[in-house]
Amino acid sequence: MFSKYLTYTDRTGEVSFAVLMVIIINGYVALSDLNTGFLYIIAVNLGACLSWGTIDGLIYAISSAMERNNSRNKLIQLRNCLRCPDTVEQIKNSFDDTFLANFDDDGKTAIAKEVMMHIPRTNLVKNQLLTKKEILGWFSIIGIYMTVGLMLALPFLVFPNKLLAWVLSNTLGVTWVTWYGVQLGKSAGKNRWLLGAVMAAVSILFLAGSYFIWSGRN
Repeated sequence: MFSKYLTYTDRTGEVSFAVLMVIIINGYVALSDLNTGFLYIIAVNLGACLSWGTIDGLIYAISSAMERNNSRNKLIQLRNCLRCPDTVEQIKNSFDDTFLANFDDDGKTAIAKEVMMHIPRTNLVKNQLLTKKEILGWFSIIGIYMTVGLMLALPFLVFPNKLLAWVLSNTLGVTWVTWYGVQLGKSAGKNRWLLGAVMAAVSILFLAGSYFIWSGRN
């Protein structure tokens, strides 16, 4: 389900955000002076993942809907103004957020003129608030957060020693964030291990900071 409604970049990004959130919760709760029973820690992890996954998923769905409807409105504008003197420029301006932005002006003009020939035969998507795909993408993000929360809570279910469970949970989380940093570096084409190390350092700082900030208040 996750891969069907979310891109690879969306999935890995959401997992990493969820991991960082749980890392902070583990540092803030698991070793603090709160009622840190095992079930309490798990409930806090899953509750936070459900809440933030719902918010993040809703933002994703609304952002996707806005982008879809903006594209629809641009197409309507072009269909209503095919013979306007600035139609070619309007089409060229729509290239800014695509790979076509790297073409020179002559190339953009040639592509825009070709696009103009096909505008009358385009099909307009239905104007609606949220599509099925966007709603399922929202639920997919919730599922990603809950899966991450459950996986990082598993050590607290398996191991009776809280310190050992805490170390294993956060080691898994830091490892994932490090891998995510390496993947970002690969997509950029350089410094993948450096970026992976930076992401690992950031996650460890979040973990240590959240714990020591709480410790300082108690």
